[in-house]
Amino acid sequence: MKIAVCVKHAVDEAELKIDPAGNPLLAGAAGKMSTFDKNAVEEGLRLKAAHQGAVVVFTVGGAESKKTLKEALAMGADRGVMVVSDPTALDALRTATMLAAAMKKSGPFDVVICSEGASDTYTGEVPPMVGELLGVPYVGYARKIAVEGKTARIERSLEDSVESVEAPVPFATSVVSEINEPRYPTLIQIMQASKKPIEELSGEELAPAGSRTWVEVLSMSSQPTARKHVMIDGSPDEAAAKLLDALSKEGVLK
Repeated sequence: MKIAVCVKHAVDEAELKIDPAGNPLLAGAAGKMSTFDKNAVEEGLRLKAAHQGAVVVFTVGGAESKKTLKEALAMGADRGVMVVSDPTALDALRTATMLAAAMKKSGPFDVVICSEGASDTYTGEVPPMVGELLGVPYVGYARKIAVEGKTARIERSLEDSVESVEAPVPFATSVVSEINEPRYPTLIQIMQASKKPIEELSGEELAPAGSRTWVEVLSMSSQPTARKHVMIDGSPDEAAAKLLDALSKEGVLK
């Protein structure tokens, strides 16, 4: 079984800084593998273990994206494909077009796995677009995947229910975080990952600029928060009494 997994080098939202005007500082922001993509990689590795074969990890982005590919390789993926493109010039359609073109060049694949959405933008648009561009059935929000021969049985999480469906192989899917618990690579696996192959492809050659949908962000701001700093002096008993009184006055304790 040949499995393709899509990953994104996303902005680390936990490390994101805000300027005095309340706008996020995206330039030079720290990045990491999108949190939900780890579940996609893990599911690909589990399918590989059950059916033999190989896991190929795909990403689109700049030089920093190679870090995410190496992390996926350390988890156990066999090789990586990096589509080099300016991250600031990407939207969902252009990203999906590049990913699908890269998969056609490296494939064919029996299963294409994405996460339910990127942890920084969370549009959830890329997975179904990839399935459409590849011409294979797409089943989203999978929480369980079982492949038997040329048929896949998938449980998918909907807003208020769970749906069981069947899809022919090959197929594309997006997985929810409850599908598995991603593994942590060992030091030896991290060192071995540096020896695994990473192929670089030109995004401009794979997807002409005309395939992009133009989107303009008009504004972006953070939710302001205010914290009250209260210093409590006195002995431990006195400080504890003052703390309880202060919390009661704030309505925290009743």
